[in-house]
Amino acid sequence: MTTFSKYILVLGLLLGSACSKVDEQKPFSAIDPAQIFSDPSRVEKAALGMYNALQNAEFFGGRILIYADQRGNDVNVASFFGNVGSFNMISGDAIALNAWTGGYRTIYEANLFMKKLQQNEAVVGTPKATQYYGEAKFIRALCYFYLVSLYAQPYNFQGDAGHPGVPLILDAAEDGAQALSAANRVKRNTVKEVYDQMIKDLTEASAALTPNWNDAYFNRARATKAAADGLLSRVYLNKGDWTNANASADAVIASPLAFKLATEPIDNWTFANMNATVERIFSVAMNSADNPNTNNAIGQHYSPLGRGDISVNTAGYFGIPNFAPTDKRRNAAMIRTSGTSTYTGKYYLNPREQWVPVLRLAEIKLNKAEAMARLDPLVSAGALTQLMDIRTIRGASVIVPPVSQAELITLILNERRIELAFEGFGMMDFLRTGRAIPARPQHLAQAAGTDYVIFPIPLLETQSNKQLAQNKGY
Repeated sequence: MTTFSKYILVLGLLLGSACSKVDEQKPFSAIDPAQIFSDPSRVEKAALGMYNALQNAEFFGGRILIYADQRGNDVNVASFFGNVGSFNMISGDAIALNAWTGGYRTIYEANLFMKKLQQNEAVVGTPKATQYYGEAKFIRALCYFYLVSLYAQPYNFQGDAGHPGVPLILDAAEDGAQALSAANRVKRNTVKEVYDQMIKDLTEASAALTPNWNDAYFNRARATKAAADGLLSRVYLNKGDWTNANASADAVIASPLAFKLATEPIDNWTFANMNATVERIFSVAMNSADNPNTNNAIGQHYSPLGRGDISVNTAGYFGIPNFAPTDKRRNAAMIRTSGTSTYTGKYYLNPREQWVPVLRLAEIKLNKAEAMARLDPLVSAGALTQLMDIRTIRGASVIVPPVSQAELITLILNERRIELAFEGFGMMDFLRTGRAIPARPQHLAQAAGTDYVIFPIPLLETQSNKQLAQNKGY
């Protein structure tokens, strides 16, 4: 094995995960990669290292959620994120490059882990190896979901979803020469191909992952069967496969982890409760040593106790229909005022230690509600029940009962904005449903399907890989 190969193996697997928690990392020194997969305990640390990779400061350290919300309607544009929020990026934009690199680096590390594990399965045995493969595939699919959502038009942009997506990289280079070889300079796969791979990975992960780690921390910070099923529900929803979106949501609801909606919404965001909350399904666990600076941690941007440069667009967010002043999601804990600005309370406390939210039961119930509503040409009673479960426990106002399928779907989409605001859905829900992103004081409305609602493929990537086609308009 070359020196370079040894370097990328140690760096790539981030085997510093010597502690039992995925957000506590202490580096090994001078470990030979040949030893990594020779001992079950080291393989376990390597598996936890994949979650450390997921904490990438430019991607799932929180930035990827921020980018999606900067292009929504519920937050004000933050100048720190350049032209993201103003839809005025260029292909040489550093943010476009950093997010792309961050996502693919995490994918690479999951791929490398699986490749080395496949060569050494006997060290841990088939059952344990199966679990590890499931974790790696979940992480890979999660990264691909955000990459294809940010850099490509939504699934239904073209009838066969045959429009350009992002490159599918399913193997890991062994050394620098291989990484730079012509074989690894690949073109963009279609959006359909990316979705097919995500569904394959998550279906296999669902079958492989444990339904219960029997550990409150791991059940929220490490992939479970419910996490794979929950992400599947989201992928199917974005695809417009309502039947499978509904079935995957049901699998989460039936989980032995018995997720419940939190009686008080702030309980989902109190740091002491994050690894025990009844509602969170999967989060990227963080502590004060992870992305602690004011430029990367998600809480630093959303909380005035940090840099606090992402404030609530009060006209847009509070103007959502049926979002009454008495709603618990607007109480003093959930909405904070500092000076002349208004902030979400979701990340207010402990801004350096806020776990990055990925999946919550509220989203799953709203996925199910929308899927059921779209499957029923009338007014789905089941969909209305899911919607009202959330509105009742959140203390929301009484709504006028919908009299048509269209009215019910509108109620559900509005509820998604109220409930899931500031969690990375801002741009995506508008685009997947073919709706224009509304205007804010800082920019004009953006029609769905126009060129600049998605990021450019980074210029550095298209220059080094002539097979990599640029997005239209850039």
